[in-house]
Amino acid sequence: MKDKVLKDKNLPLVTVCIPAYNHERYVGQTIQSVIDQTYENIELIIINDGSKDKTDEVIRKYIPECEKRFVRFEYRNRENRGLSATLNEAVDWAKGKYFSPIASDDIILKEKISILVDKLESLDDSYAVAFGNATFIDEYGKEIYLDPRTLTQTSKEKGFNSLLDLVIFHSNLNYKDPKLFGSYETLLTENYLPAPAGLGKIDKIKKVGFWTEGNVVEDWEMWLKLSKKYKFAYVDKLVAFYRWHTTNSVKLMAKNIHYDGIKLLKNEKKYAFENNLQNIFYESLVSHVVGIRNYSYIDFAVEMLKNIYDINFIKAFFNKLFNKIVKEIRYK
Repeated sequence: MKDKVLKDKNLPLVTVCIPAYNHERYVGQTIQSVIDQTYENIELIIINDGSKDKTDEVIRKYIPECEKRFVRFEYRNRENRGLSATLNEAVDWAKGKYFSPIASDDIILKEKISILVDKLESLDDSYAVAFGNATFIDEYGKEIYLDPRTLTQTSKEKGFNSLLDLVIFHSNLNYKDPKLFGSYETLLTENYLPAPAGLGKIDKIKKVGFWTEGNVVEDWEMWLKLSKKYKFAYVDKLVAFYRWHTTNSVKLMAKNIHYDGIKLLKNEKKYAFENNLQNIFYESLVSHVVGIRNYSYIDFAVEMLKNIYDINFIKAFFNKLFNKIVKEIRYK
């Protein structure tokens, strides 16, 4: 029996965007998961960001079905401009009240849009984004568990399959507390929000200035911008699958993620200090500097020297290093 599709066209229009890049193996499943949504009033925008594989061919096979299913469907196949530029292009092109970007290797569950629209529609305009949770799947679509220390696949007893639980493992954040979820203070600590499980208001995204092109921590930047002005809502339901495979961008760009994380944090320094968040700022900055060590000790040393003048950075560095050693000893 097929799921019942909501027929009320008076419901807010939701713009779903799939920025596609070199995911010929997965993009069809991503598109199908949007087609299968129980929420009817959706426009789908797919932008193929200069893929070098057969992603374009796969997408074109879905065009007839997409044109029938969605109230509006648009597809652009163009040269590579990067994810931030692609998201900005989609928002400019969008006509919806809400915006939901989905990576071309992830999958959303059938009720995702309906659940998150219902949540945001029940709240006042001080809320900009709503999130559910996401579960890890492998390249074959099987649910998997990841070790929070090594990010390698492990058993159910030793790992997590919830993206939120994995990311906040070290900080022990109670993300189910509505006062903490999506607050600037917690987001300054780390980017823990599960992107494929989110839904945001387009007018709020435009008001805070879109995404910065060339920045590979674009989602973290957006959450920090929004959290300065608006609230975030959490729905304790699984609404998406986050695919963990050998070509995840988080793996391929890990070093650049740390570098752009450092740049982003330094841009946040003034605001963080004005709000008495110096300790959290330094802890987060140190975390990214230390992260570079995994890829290049020379680059790590350079970043250390850049901050050597700041005594608070040095204090935070040795404090974090000590805690890391203690945790590793306990883990063994």
